[in-house]
Amino acid sequence: MPLPRPLAGACAAALLAVAVTGCQSGGPGHSAAAGGAAPAAGGAAAAAAAHWTLSMPAVANGYQQHQPTAAQLTKINDTMAKLTAQLHLTGQTVTGLYDDPAEDAWLIVTGVNGSGFDQGALQTLAKSPAISTDGAGDKFSTTYQSVDPGPHGGSDICQQTLETSPSIYGTLAVEATTCMWLTPTTFGAVYFDNKKDGKIDSHSSAITPDIAGPIMRGIRDSVEQKS
Repeated sequence: MPLPRPLAGACAAALLAVAVTGCQSGGPGHSAAAGGAAPAAGGAAAAAAAHWTLSMPAVANGYQQHQPTAAQLTKINDTMAKLTAQLHLTGQTVTGLYDDPAEDAWLIVTGVNGSGFDQGALQTLAKSPAISTDGAGDKFSTTYQSVDPGPHGGSDICQQTLETSPSIYGTLAVEATTCMWLTPTTFGAVYFDNKKDGKIDSHSSAITPDIAGPIMRGIRDSVEQKS
């Protein structure tokens, strides 16, 4: 994680799930109209019953895929392993690293294909302790918000963690945001990270679930298909 900035003078840094400088949603250029539409009346039940499969196309919602470095892949896999352990999910892991030149950032899309997933499992994350510490003076405050899953159905949730730490400059803070979705056969997550010397660092941006949700739905339209 990069060095946090003073809370009073910095944009929050966004980690896992979907961050966009300028607070616009969608694909490259981040048009506010982009992203999946909400399901039509009567379509939610059919979407929830569908068998979905994740794959990583060469282009996802307008973003071009790139090959991750070994270090990037290790960090992405470590993050996914923690999430799937929390949710008790097993299956085939898929990962895509996409380029967002407009933000000079990498868009990370990762997920699991399987079966019998409990769509309510995402809500178990919201039962985690809201406040925690690392024993070194850093404090973590975590909140969760459900978002519209769009036409693919299932359940969606955004996790936002605010980390504060004391320093000689006062209290410093960074914010990590993770947005995830879950159907009976797929689990996925999306987030932006900066391009810095081939490393994955938090992408500085202001973000809310209202911004993250449409981006995630647009990505789902590209990487998640009926099978």
